[in-house]
Amino acid sequence: MAVLLAAFVATARGGARSAGPVDATSAVACELTPPLEVDGLERCLAVSLRDIELMLDLGSAYEAQRDFERAETIYRRALSVDSKDADVHVRLAQVLLRRGEHAEATREAHIALTLQPQSSRALTLLEHAAGRGHQ
Repeated sequence: MAVLLAAFVATARGGARSAGPVDATSAVACELTPPLEVDGLERCLAVSLRDIELMLDLGSAYEAQRDFERAETIYRRALSVDSKDADVHVRLAQVLLRRGEHAEATREAHIALTLQPQSSRALTLLEHAAGRGHQ
């Protein structure tokens, strides 16, 4: 049984990393072994259109590449799925702050605090946005 599962996972992983269309096998592969690279995350998201965790992983990958515009886009997409996810608001605020959009970053951090009043990350972002916005 373990050999059969290993063969299935190996096949599924190959499907998820191929340049071809995403299918059910690839969707299973994304669940079993989520990819770390942008291309794989994008393919998995093409199957799981409303998967916020996948969107957060993809946004982080974009941030690691310093592609803040795409990170912002994917975080906004995640908010269209769940506008009450404080973590997404915090991540969006971080990206906006890096892009120099202090007022918008402050707004997102305030929303995160409303949703999660004890969020130290949101409080820290508010301090940074206020400090950088007045320099």
